[in-house]
This record gives sequence, structure tokens and C-alpha cells, in this order.
Amino acid sequence: ETEDKLEYTWFPAGQSGVVFRIRAPNDAHITLTSTEGESDPMLEVFLGGWSNSKSVIRKNRTKPDVVEEPTPGILNAGEFRGFWIRWTDNVITVGREGEAAAFLSYDNSDAFPVNFIGVCTGW
Repeated sequence: ETEDKLEYTWFPAGQSGVVFRIRAPNDAHITLTSTEGESDPMLEVFLGGWSNSKSVIRKNRTKPDVVEEPTPGILNAGEFRGFWIRWTDNVITVGREGEAAAFLSYDNSDAFPVNFIGVCTGW
């Protein structure tokens, strides 16, 4: 559970990915970092942002986003929806539970070890 504020809760990361479920009307944020806390380098995955209309990957909290994809209605306040994020060979991929294909993919040429995952919801 997360509060309705943009403050990350931190967890140790797995070897090469994470599977999770979200129940929220919009704006689920997941960040990948080397150290616990917001610091560069970091990658943020925003699911259901911009009123649940698109999802993006952002690098080091700066714009422009490195990847953007329309994902209208991807989140739902009334039901949990499953997702996965993988990081292998410098490539970050994001997909839906039960689907092998990613809907977001980013080749992170400035690769860093992912040791922590932060989650938050807001707006």
C-alpha cells in the first residue's frame, strides 16, 4: 500500500526483474536505482500517468522522457492489474502480467546495477 503522495517506498531489487500488481486510478510510479533513495542514476517508470492515458520511462528525473506509449485505461481503481519490469543486458522492458511482449522498452546505454526499487502513487 502507498499513500496518495509522490514519496517512494523502497524495497531490495531482485536479480533481473520484478512482478507486481497495482490497484489505482492513475499514476503508479516505479523507480530503479543502485542505492536506496532518489539519486542519479535512476530510471522511473510511470504507469497510467496523465489521467491514465499514457506510460513512460524517464531517466534521472529529467525530461524529455526516454520512452512514451499511449496506454489509455491501463490502471483501474477497482481491481488489481499485474505488470512486470525486467532489466537484462542494459535493456529495461515493461509489460503486462500474462503477456510476453513488452509495451515499453529502453536500451539504457548508461547501465547501472539495479539494487533497489521504489514505488509510489500520486495525484
